Formats: sequence, structure tokens, C-alpha cells
Amino acid sequence: MRVGSLALAAALSLASFAASAQDAPLQIFTVKNELTRWRGDGLRDAQGRVALVPAGLLTALANGGFLAQRDDAFWLYDARGARVGGPYDSLEAVDPALDALIVGVGGNPVLGGDGGLIDGSGRELMAPVYKGFRYLPGTQLFAFEQARRWGLADARGRVVVKPTLDGISDAPGAVLVGDAGQQGLIDRAGRYVVPLGASTVSSLNDSAGAATGYFDVCDQAGAVCRGVDSAGRPIFGGRSFSGATFHRDMSRWVITDALEPADAAASDAPAAIGVGITPRKVIADEQGRTLATFDCDYLYRVGGLFRAARAKDDTGGCIWGLVDRDGQWRVPARYNSIETVRDAAGVKAGAAVADDYVVGIDSEDGKRLYGVLAADGSEILAPRYEQVFNRYPELGLYVVQQNRKVGLVDRQGRWRLEPTYGETGTNTDLHPPYLLLSDRDDDGDGPRRERDTIVDARTGKPVFASDYDYLGVEYDFRWEKLGLPWEEFAVVVASRNGKYGVLDLQGRVVVPLKYDNLQGMDAWGRLQPTLNERDLPLVSGLDAQRSTRLHDAVSRQLRAEPAPYASPWTPYAGRYVPADYRSAEQVRAAVAAGRLSRAVAPMLLLDEDAAIVDLDMIAGRQRPSFDFVQYYCARDQGFDLLLPLSAGVEEACEDPAAPKLEFRAGADESWNCGNCAKSGLPSRWVRIDPAADPAMP
Repeated sequence: MRVGSLALAAALSLASFAASAQDAPLQIFTVKNELTRWRGDGLRDAQGRVALVPAGLLTALANGGFLAQRDDAFWLYDARGARVGGPYDSLEAVDPALDALIVGVGGNPVLGGDGGLIDGSGRELMAPVYKGFRYLPGTQLFAFEQARRWGLADARGRVVVKPTLDGISDAPGAVLVGDAGQQGLIDRAGRYVVPLGASTVSSLNDSAGAATGYFDVCDQAGAVCRGVDSAGRPIFGGRSFSGATFHRDMSRWVITDALEPADAAASDAPAAIGVGITPRKVIADEQGRTLATFDCDYLYRVGGLFRAARAKDDTGGCIWGLVDRDGQWRVPARYNSIETVRDAAGVKAGAAVADDYVVGIDSEDGKRLYGVLAADGSEILAPRYEQVFNRYPELGLYVVQQNRKVGLVDRQGRWRLEPTYGETGTNTDLHPPYLLLSDRDDDGDGPRRERDTIVDARTGKPVFASDYDYLGVEYDFRWEKLGLPWEEFAVVVASRNGKYGVLDLQGRVVVPLKYDNLQGMDAWGRLQPTLNERDLPLVSGLDAQRSTRLHDAVSRQLRAEPAPYASPWTPYAGRYVPADYRSAEQVRAAVAAGRLSRAVAPMLLLDEDAAIVDLDMIAGRQRPSFDFVQYYCARDQGFDLLLPLSAGVEEACEDPAAPKLEFRAGADESWNCGNCAKSGLPSRWVRIDPAADPAMP
């Protein structure tokens, strides 16, 4: 795209500013627009003067300069905001302490491009001719491939290890290497701290999969390992093990001792039938000192405790309990299973609620019954349920199954909802305290019929008086950010006797149940109805009052947030209003004259390729029914806003006959839309200040 006069003027202005900028360091500032999900980073000085308008992402570099990424291209700027390099196909700042960036030619070097190194000023340190060029975190070294062999280079581009190895792997503080079927460990200086050999070498990780900076060196079977640090020094006091995991938030290791061959042959006594030789499990502190040991089955994390076991009897079975970080029993081992109780769908994550545990006990008839314990071992629910599915912690309720039916029980074991439903429904779009339950009528005499019910968990009663074959809840994620409560704006798609309509959460009919299908709710709350295999015009799943509130909320948000900034890369981004509606007086007069239905100015908000269209207040039948987001095509002197009937974006932008509104730059910073009048829209528009202005009409 050729940049128009406005973009060129902006570029010249930025260059002039950079030339006259003071020596004080520039600061990155960020502008975000949540409605469009647009983000732009810019540079400004201590006085707030903008040196680089927000566009794309900026990263501060070790030399005081900046790395900019816009779309799929990269640039370098110096500490004064002047461009010193780019565009690059790929550029990556890998470590804030290093004045070295991975540059890619033909794309990212890990994904097929050729890689090398430059510094923050754009000076070449290592020619971009290597495949697989990547940084090894924590080592200040870079791996590169040449002629299918691997080597290492430092941050100055000097080769530390020549490309003679079969493979190199990431490992914080050291480098895992392989050659000719052997493995070893190299430190930052390129010295072997674990020589190449037949042993396998790998990173010891924490419970989240993150590296700890320690390594295990194991025999080929992986049965006997020893631990070392990045300098090759022994850890855990030199003990051997077969597995080790660090639980960072508890500062504890769970170690599985190695089962040495001697352990199995140390005694001539006959082994008990059915009793396997199980390696010992150990809870150890950060230095690997033993705090507690367990000899039965696995030891693993459940919530804030560890599930541990002891032998049930000589048959080799285990029974389970819970121990704390020091290996002290919090819940004695007497259960056949223990797991944490999951929170129900919609329960906000991160709430400071103590863990509960589902415990199972096998009855004499072989059936396992489940109950719930608190973390201190006190019984919340006795083991009498066939399943404990999940919980609503703020309500003190549990979803359980009894006699193959689902119900709700409180912490005292009292039924809030008797178990009368066959299963829980799809609750991912429901917020507490609402729960979707399903049942089936299937007595063998006639058709099988499903029944869906939404229950208010606070009362245990159905929300709707009538039964429905299907209930599905829709709610656009943007509405919450607009301050529109889920409970008021949830759209319930309902079906009975094969016909679909819409209810609200109070059971009021919003769209009569008369369609063969309703699907695809958009951000304005509209759904696509189908009848007799024909798509009909969109219908609103919101009543008139809620629909007006939604449009008002969008209008407010368009003004309360900063708009995307125009730049040489996005010359048409910004906020546009009709030239005749720039003042509150003009808007009020238009409402009085019946030209506007709300005392809000029509507005377009453009980012780099899409627009949010807020035009519903324009009176008249000619006005198109726009989607929440419409795409636009950038032209030399303006842009074309695609209308809802347009085909795909790329095809419509290339098709001269595609339905669109044509905006072109005019005099006095105005924008003329030559064909807007045919659609009942204003013809002359202006782009206004991108700063947030809640008082804007």
C-alpha cells in the first residue's frame, strides 16, 4: 500500500522530533483499546512529547535502544527514537542483559529461515547464514546448525564450540549435548562438566514443567540416576534415584529412590505373593535432605497436600491419606482413593478457598462410595455417594450422584436439590449460581425425549416453570467489560417440540419458539434463524430495553478508551464522526429533528484492518444493519468500509463491485464518503483526537 500525504507528513514529523530530542532517555508508553483488542507502544520523553506514535510492540534493549514489531516486520530504533535498522524478516531480543539479537532472513531461523546475530545498533555480529539459530536461556550462548552439525556461539558472535555435535538442547545454566549416541553437559565456557558417555542426561523440572537448573545423569534404562548442578557438582548428597520433581511453591522435592539390583536380592526370604518391589518415595527439602519416606505406590500432589499411601495388608494393596510438606499425616491412610474436588464451571479461578478432597471407600459388595473431607481431615460429607462431580465453594454446595441421579447437597449433607436428573449439562457458559441439568424420558414405549433445566443453586429450584428439550446459554465476552451483567444479559436459546426461540433468565419469551434453528449469536446479541431450510433476517436475542443498553454501553466505551493511533503503518486508524455531529448542540438538534434516535454521535473506530461501527442511532430504513466489527480496505487516499453482504475480506477488497462505503481524504482533514447518502448515512466525516474523552457527544 502506498502511504498518502497524511502518513508522509506524520513520518516527517517523527523524524524531525527524533533529530531534536533531548538526551534524557525515552520511555515506552502503551495505548490499548479493548473493544478492538488493539495495542500500540510508543516513545515519549520526560515532558510527555511523543517521539514515536503508538504502533505495534516495543521492547527496550540493553544498549538503550528499542526493538519494534509491527505486523510481520521488525525495526531497530536508537535511544533518541531514530530508526537505525530494518525492516527485518525476524528479530528477537532474547536476554535483557545481552546486546545481541537473533536476526532472521527469510523468516524465523527456528522455522526455516537463516539466523545470525546483530547488536542493538544493527551491527552484524554473526552472519545470518545458519539454520536453527536459537538462544539457550540462562547460558548466554546461542546454538546454530551448519551442515547438519551443531555448535555454540557467545553473544559477540564468537564460536565457543565448533559445529561438530549431533544435537544441542536448552537447559538453564548449562547445555545438554549429544554426539554419536552419547550425551553430556557443557557449561557456559564450552567445557564438559559431564563428559559424553552412555548415560542419559536431562533437566530436572518442577511440577509445572519448568527447569530447576539441576540435571539427572541416568543409566540407559533410566532406573538409577544421580543429580548434578550446572557445574557438574553432585546434589541430594550424592544419593541415587529414579525420579525427582521439585514443588516450587512448597520448597519440596518428591524423590523416587533408585531400586538398585541389590535391593531385590538382599534377602533369601520368600516374597509375599502379589507384593511387588516398590521403590521408596521421599519428601525432601530444597537441599535433598529426607523429611519423610513412604513405601507403598506413588506419592503425588493433590491441592496443597501430598497424597501418600501405606500398605493395606500382605496382599500388596495400598490405602491412601494426605500428608503436608513435611510428610506429617494430615489425613490418616484409610481410603481407597483421594482427589481434590474440582470447582464447577464458572467459578472464578484464584479465589482464596481451601481445598476439599473427594475420598472413596470400597464397600463389601465391591462398589466404591465417595465423600468429602476438609484439608484438616474433618469429614464434610460421609462416603455415601456414587460420584462427587464438583463444588460451588461460595455456596457450600456439591454436585453429587446418588441412585444414578444428579443433585445438589450442602456441607451438612442436606439436599438443596433432590437427585432427580440424569446428568449435568454443558455448563461452560453458565455462571454460578446457575446449573444446567439434563434428563431423558426413555421408558421404552415411544420416542426418547431429552429435558433440560436451569436450576438456581441458591434455592435448588428450576428457573423456568416449563420443560424444554434443549437449553443453551449465550453471552458475549465483551459485554462484561462494558459493565453489562451476565445475569441480566444472558441469552437463553430454548427448544420445545423441535422449534427454537429465545428466553431471558427470568423465563420471559424474547423470541417466540417458531424457528427450525437459531445459532451464531453476534456481539449485538443477534442470532441467525432458519425456517424451512432458509436463512431468515437476524433476530435479536435481547429485548428492546437491553438492546438499547448494549448500544449505549458500546457508545460510551468508544469514547472512554483511547482510539488506535494513526501512523505511517496504519494511516487510517482512529475515531471518525460525521462533520455535522461534532458538538452536543448539533447532536441534540438532530435528535429533536428525528435524524438520530439517541443523543449520541454516530462513530466509526478503525484499527489496522477493521472497524467498530456504531451507527444504529441514525434514523431511516436505508441504514445497513452492520455487524459489530466490519473490515475495511486501505486505498491510496482513503479506505473502503465493507458492507455486511460483502464476500471474504481479500476477495471483496479486490472486487470493484463488492458492496462498500468509499471514504476519501478531503480538504481540512475531512473525509468524504461519496456513496454514503444512498445508504442513509452522512457523507462528510472528520477524524478526531484519539485521546479518551468520556464527555464527547
